Amino acid sequence: VCTLSFTLNATSPTIGTGLWTQTSGPGTSIFSPNANTPNATVTVSAYGTYVFTWTVVNNNCSSTSTVTVNFYQQPLANAGIGGTECDLNFIFNAIPSVGIGTWAIVTGPGTAVYSPNANAPRAAVTVSAYGTYTFRWTETNGTCTSNAVVTVNFYQHPIANPGLGGNACNF
Repeated sequence: VCTLSFTLNATSPTIGTGLWTQTSGPGTSIFSPNANTPNATVTVSAYGTYVFTWTVVNNNCSSTSTVTVNFYQQPLANAGIGGTECDLNFIFNAIPSVGIGTWAIVTGPGTAVYSPNANAPRAAVTVSAYGTYTFRWTETNGTCTSNAVVTVNFYQHPIANPGLGGNACNF
């Protein structure tokens, strides 16, 4: 899940009483409305992998089963700002949050190559043709994703040609 809460879904016991407990995990947990509710919502204090045990007791008899839940922090993608270039190169300025980020071309008249690679927040991109491009920065943390886009205009640098000079004798 991409939050600190998860709704458990044990089967209600036909006899006896059920109880949720935290078996492992990096933080603490609270069960709501209580730990005896089969479909309790568990809220944990820290992101990470947790194991919860559902134990059903009827007098001296008991049965247990476990469930593993991964709590991932939701990334918040920030692609930085785009810009205007007078060549075919641009340096991105994404601000990473959590997880792994990846640059991808969304629109544009050509192709793109990223250096050192598409996972670098400050990758340099080289496009194959002049024009307006939109690039997406996607951050993935476990099953959680977030993305943001920037637009970069790549213009061909003009060449000024003053023509030929000459000699003038009359003013």
